[in-house]
Amino acid sequence: MRLLLAVLFLLAFAPAAQAGGFATVGLSSTPTGTDWPVEITVLQHGRTPLDNVTPRVVISQGGTTRTFAGEPTGEPGVYAAHVRFPGGGRWEYSVLDGFTDAMPHTFPAVTLPGRVASPASPVPASTDGGGGVDLALLIPGVLALLAAPVLLLLPRTRRRSPEPVL
Repeated sequence: MRLLLAVLFLLAFAPAAQAGGFATVGLSSTPTGTDWPVEITVLQHGRTPLDNVTPRVVISQGGTTRTFAGEPTGEPGVYAAHVRFPGGGRWEYSVLDGFTDAMPHTFPAVTLPGRVASPASPVPASTDGGGGVDLALLIPGVLALLAAPVLLLLPRTRRRSPEPVL
């Protein structure tokens, strides 16, 4: 019984172990105007270029938030995004690496020249599937949490030693 509980526990955390931990993000430049072509470099553990991920640049000012997906450039781990700020003023920006997205990579806010975007008509955040909880981690974890109390409360039966045959 305890062995089964241990196996369920290990299965619950196997996806996290397989995920490989974390990724770092580097940007080719910082925004200086309302049009910002940028290359995003995504490295697993800060060393290995990561392919087959979709990093996203998220910009926000007040109630206005926009998301811009990076596209592969052909160079391992490097993605290109073309960010368009709706107007000038102070903007915060971050990058979701597309690997774990557990925490956004944040950068210092920038103040861009030009008119400030109208707060009366905020642009909704894109719905490209970014953020959220990874189901590969959630489902086994929930199953293990549900199974643990059941397994611990099951009646224990003791095995009797076999009777000697005469």
